[in-house]
Amino acid sequence: MEYHFCGCVRSDLDKIKSFVDNRIEDLNRYIIDDDRLFEIKLIVNELVLNGAIHGNELSYKKSVYLNIDYCEDTLFIRVEDEGRGINFSIDTYDPSQMLSGGRGLVLVTGLVDEIKMFDNIIIATINIK
Repeated sequence: MEYHFCGCVRSDLDKIKSFVDNRIEDLNRYIIDDDRLFEIKLIVNELVLNGAIHGNELSYKKSVYLNIDYCEDTLFIRVEDEGRGINFSIDTYDPSQMLSGGRGLVLVTGLVDEIKMFDNIIIATINIK
């Protein structure tokens, strides 16, 4: 089974919710484990919201681009915004500082098998089996 999605959503919080819900509904045909699907929804939601809020600063004129590919039990999620890019390192994040910035990426990192960050692009890889 293979699935491919390529699309974008404006940096509008109301539009993002239905955008993410629709992607998860699509994936439900390919990934039947509800717990795994919940994790994937959390990952996609967090990455798209981060792009809209932090990258695009909620500018309605800017979009967040999402590519999802599922092939041979591997899911690839690529999110790109129109912002300046990310300057964040999981290695230096200190949860004891109670900072709100970065918590979402730490959560995503814990749920994926691999994450790569390049300027304003994040690519997450998840092995489904």
